[in-house]
Order: sequence, then structure tokens, then C-alpha cells
Amino acid sequence: MKFPRIAAAALLTTLVSAAAVQAANLNLRLASVANESTSWAEAQEVFKQELEKRTNGRVTIQIFNNNTLGSNREALELAKAGNVGFVLSGVAHASRFAPQLNAVLFPYMWKDRETMFQVLDGEVGQKLSDSLKPANMSIIAWWDNGFRHVSNNKGPINKIEDLKGLKLRTLPSSVHVAFFKALGAVPTPMDFAELLPALQQGVLDGQENPPGVVHPFRIFEVQKYYSLTAHVNEPMIVVMSESARAKLNDEDIKAMNEAIKVATEFQRKLNDEKSAELMKLLAAEMEINEVPSETIAEFRRIARGIYEPAIADLGEGGKEIVELIIAANQ
Repeated sequence: MKFPRIAAAALLTTLVSAAAVQAANLNLRLASVANESTSWAEAQEVFKQELEKRTNGRVTIQIFNNNTLGSNREALELAKAGNVGFVLSGVAHASRFAPQLNAVLFPYMWKDRETMFQVLDGEVGQKLSDSLKPANMSIIAWWDNGFRHVSNNKGPINKIEDLKGLKLRTLPSSVHVAFFKALGAVPTPMDFAELLPALQQGVLDGQENPPGVVHPFRIFEVQKYYSLTAHVNEPMIVVMSESARAKLNDEDIKAMNEAIKVATEFQRKLNDEKSAELMKLLAAEMEINEVPSETIAEFRRIARGIYEPAIADLGEGGKEIVELIIAANQ
């Protein structure tokens, strides 16, 4: 009778050992919109290297750039289903799963990038991360993107009338669409992966993105004018699937938090340094103009007019988040 017990014990030991080996070697996929020339791509590599070093190779990351696992929306669906570990996403795309995230996208909300990151690294950022939990996701980092400006093929934007009837690709965000509609443009929300074909085919007149997108993704090849409206600073977010988090032990999670902190500091510094350089490069490819201060003042006035109805679309806790952001930007 002893032999079966010994055999059972040996089998149990084997199974436990196999499970330990499996748990100790975890490869997580990172789906990203980045191309190799962006600060995001470089920071992703830092995150990968730091995590693998801090876990002694127990946890590895496989990076898929250029939307190779699907569009931004599709990548987030993969994270929700637990089929990828991380996604580098724009805030607007993630707002499909948590409308509170639209609070970050209110036009002319942020006075500067320093204030934005101070807010997002604190209580407000945690609240926004928690808003994604019902969709099996959370935010582990806020990365720099830069203030967005309008480009188009019709002419420079110097007054509000220059936007009238302009078919613009906008972020898939209700507040973003409402703002450009109020300016008289024809907003067309679409995934970033669809943008270049739409511009090439003349489906759109223009779009709006920061220099860190317009140059690396060569949008300047299909757009002539770039007007410095600085209307929104949409940060990028590193989203983590909660299914992936559940596979990590406490030591791994600590290592991940340390790794993403290093990568975030690196990315923000690099993106800030690159912005001035990219503007010089774009000046050789496009006609760039400063928008007159009186026009910016008019844009701000119109933006404030959409805040109240936009807040109503944010869902539970949205109003409080907007109020906290506004207070921090006074």
C-alpha cells in the first residue's frame, strides 16, 4: 500500500515543480502603435530590458510595434481578453472602455506638460486607472505625446473661419468631436492606423497631432500646412491587462513597477528633447505658422462652452476628476 502513496507523492512533486518552472518563465506581449523612430519605441525597450534584468529573466516582454497585432482599438480588446500583457495606447482609444478618461482630453485644459504629469502621477491618475478595471485593464504609466496642432492641405489656420468645413480626423473622443464641431470643422474620428490612407485618398483635408507623431509617421508627406493650435495634450498610456498582472508574483510586480518608472522618466525626457528638433525638421517639409493670440483666445472661449455638456458624458466620478484637473491648472 505504501508504493502508491510514494508514487503519488512523487507525481505531486513533479507537477508542483513543473508549475513552478512555468510560473517562473512568463513571456508577455506588448502591442504598440509606435514605430522605431519614436521616443515610445525606445522607452518600450528600456521597460523590457529593466523588467527582464530585475526578474533575472523570469519575466520577458515581446514587443509588437506598428500595430502589427491590430489597430489601437483591437489591441485594447486583446488586453481586455487577456491575450496581450501590455498596450501602448492613446487615452482617447481607451476612453471607449472608461469614459472618465475623456476628462484628460478637454481642449485647453492643461497649461503645461509639467502640471499634466504632476496630476496624472497622483490621485487623479489613479482614479483614471481604476476606471479601466471593469474592462480588465489598468494604467501603469503616463507617457509624453505633446501638444496637438492642426495640419491640413487647404491653408494655414489664422482665424476660426479657416476651420469651417475642414474635414479633420479627430480622436475617437466625444469631447474632441464636440470641440471641432463647435469650431465649424467636420470632425471624423478614426483609428490612427486608418489616418494615412484617408489623407492620401483625399477622404480628409487634415488631422491634428503633435510633432512627435507628424514627423516620425511622415504625415508631412501628405499635408502642407501645420498650424500651432496647441489645443490638447493627449498623453500616451501604458495599459496592462489585469489577467497578466494576476500571473505575476509580488516580487515580479515590484520589479515591473520599478522598470516602468525608469522607462517613464526616460521617455518623458527624451520626448521633450526631441520636440524642438522635430519642429525644425518639419519646418523643412511643411509651412508652419503660429496661430494669432486672439484666435487662440477665441478657441479657448469656445472650448469652455463645451465643458459642461461634456462632463455629463463622463460617467460616475467624471465631474470630480475634471474639477481636480481645472484646480491644478489655475
